Order: sequence, then C-alpha cells, then structure tokens
Amino acid sequence: MSTAAQKRQQQKKQQRNSLRSEKLIKKAFAKLLHEREFSKITVSDIVKEAEICRGTFYAHYMDINDLFDQLEAEVVNDITAFIDATGVVAFLDNPKPTVEYCLSLIERDKEYYKNLLMNKSAFMISEKLISSMRDKILNEITDSLKLKTKVETQVFLIFVSGGIESLFVRWLNNAVDMPTDKVVTMMCNMISACKFAFVNETLFM
Repeated sequence: MSTAAQKRQQQKKQQRNSLRSEKLIKKAFAKLLHEREFSKITVSDIVKEAEICRGTFYAHYMDINDLFDQLEAEVVNDITAFIDATGVVAFLDNPKPTVEYCLSLIERDKEYYKNLLMNKSAFMISEKLISSMRDKILNEITDSLKLKTKVETQVFLIFVSGGIESLFVRWLNNAVDMPTDKVVTMMCNMISACKFAFVNETLFM
C-alpha cells in the first residue's frame, strides 16, 4: 500500500473514531439530562457515563455549555431546514411524508431522543425553535389562506401543534398501544381534518 493510501486510511479511521466518540458524548449527556438538572451535570459525569477520557470530551467541546449549544443548534437547524424544504402549507396539505419521516428517524434511536427531549432543558430548545419559526409559519399560512387573519391562523396553529405535541410525547414514552404506522395515519388524518374544518368553517356557524 502506498504512503498516500495509508494516510487516507488513517484519516478515515480517525474520522470514524471522532464520530463515534461524539455520538457517545451526546448519548451520555442526553441520558444525564433526563436524570438531573442541567446545572448539576459535570464533565466528569459525562466522561464517566460515556466511558471516555476527559481529553476526548475537550477535543469536541470547550465545556458543557458548548455541548448544549451545539446540540441545540443541531436540533433547531435540522428541523428548520426540513420545514423550509417541505413548506408548512405543503405539510398541512399532505402531512404524511413529514410525519412518517420524523417518527421513523426517531424510532431508530428512540431512547436517545426520549432522553434528549423529555426534560426541562429541552424546553429551551423547543422555545428557541418555536421563536425562530413562529413568524415564518404564521405568514406562510396566512398568505396561503387569504380569507383568514393572522389571529385566526394563530389559534388554529396553537390547537394543531398542541395535539401533535401531546400525541408525540405519549408515543415517545411508549404510552400509545399501537404500531407506529397506525399512529402516523391517525395523526395525519386529524391534522387534515383540522385544516379542513378551519378553512371551510362548516361546523358551529
């Protein structure tokens, strides 16, 4: 094997090891977030849980705040990019591809996402995401539904997002006794029904 080929092989190995250690750190941190307050977690706790050395942690992050900030940015940026690519109006017209994709992605490592999202610190992540998307979502839907005001659209979004969040939390906690594909179907049917009722105002007039 040539020197250049050996160097490339070594670089690939280092990259794999780096990705593996980063994943171990994130999983350990998510588990600890699920068990205790953010302020009570130390680097020592993380390296012990992840079974790595302190140097490995500091090769990726400056401190715990940096780790949390990067995790927060990762979640917010991924979801924002996905919503931008799909479009909120397109999602309401046909929610199944998005819901199916998100739930199948989370199901691959459900314990990690449960630990990461089901804790008090996750509230800061969700608030940042909602804050960054609120006006964009509101304007996009209001522009699409010409006969609706922003206030009416806001009420509609509160109702729909509350239902999605509630069902999602129960599914993530394994409190919904049905297969995931059935949960996807029911969630999508309810989103579509809510949109139809909102647009047409066929009831209680």
